[in-house]
Amino acid sequence: MTILVAYSHTDEGAAALAHAARLSAKDAQDLVVFDLDASSTADDGSIAPGHLPEGSVADGHSVSWRGPDHQSQDAAGDLLDVAEQIGAEAIVVGVRRRSRVGKLILGSMALKIIIDANVPVIAVKAEQHER
Repeated sequence: MTILVAYSHTDEGAAALAHAARLSAKDAQDLVVFDLDASSTADDGSIAPGHLPEGSVADGHSVSWRGPDHQSQDAAGDLLDVAEQIGAEAIVVGVRRRSRVGKLILGSMALKIIIDANVPVIAVKAEQHER
């Protein structure tokens, strides 16, 4: 079984990655990190060691990286395609708090993933910092 995480280079993305890594270790599942902010390469690469907490993925289980097709304009759609291809058991996505108007006017990759996914989606919020 595989956990797929929608990773972005934000606090919300880091929170999603950390939560997905904990799930992967707890349930001894492979982890696929889909970098929403990067174009895919011909082959998967490994996650740099500093991106995952120490011991966060179970021994004997893989961590691989994917990214959106460099010609695509729909990273969320690409992630959903990957979820189907790899038979993901769940998708973990980071979300942020938005105003009512922001929810109405602005689209959201997280919202598209939550609505269109065929597997359970776990929404994770980043820790709030005092302003």
